[in-house]
Amino acid sequence: MSCDVTKSESLEALVAAALAEFSRIDVLVNNAGGTGPRPALGTSERFFEAALRFNVTSAFLLSRLCIPKMIESAGGGAIVNISSRSSDMVQTGFVAYGAAKAALNMLTRNLAAEVAPKVRVNAISVGGVDTQALAMVMGSDALRKQFEANTPMARPGTPEDIAAAALFLASDAASWVTGKIFQIDGGTESPAIRVPTPRL
Repeated sequence: MSCDVTKSESLEALVAAALAEFSRIDVLVNNAGGTGPRPALGTSERFFEAALRFNVTSAFLLSRLCIPKMIESAGGGAIVNISSRSSDMVQTGFVAYGAAKAALNMLTRNLAAEVAPKVRVNAISVGGVDTQALAMVMGSDALRKQFEANTPMARPGTPEDIAAAALFLASDAASWVTGKIFQIDGGTESPAIRVPTPRL
């Protein structure tokens, strides 16, 4: 079903619909998010707060709604938050997005400590994945070559790469894993592409 994760009433309707359809909630994957690049001094209060709402507040609110239902309906469950390497790599142009994803990482760790052992909470810190968000890079031969040269695995990630990690974290194979941030990023330790921002 469609859901605007920035609206509390939409999150409540989503949880109600899942329970009505399946009578239980076992897994929550907080995958909605993203904020485009913008120079720090060109980032408005509204833009910054919208990035936080979209990337971290929505995940908190949906988790808060789902956790009691997981315990009531299934005896427990697993939450997987989709974060970003922008959360821990210095990257120009991403002050709002990087801060939001860093907050999501701490949300993951703090929440995991409170809801264990019944509910496990982990995050995937994602590198550059070949989706619409990376279309500008992948659509340019020069930028794509730069990206591949700066990525040890010499290619962008695929949605399947991230899905495989999410499946592990949501499954019983990860029954002794909680409060962890997994970096699935092709081996990158610095940004594969730098967004130019104005010099002061």
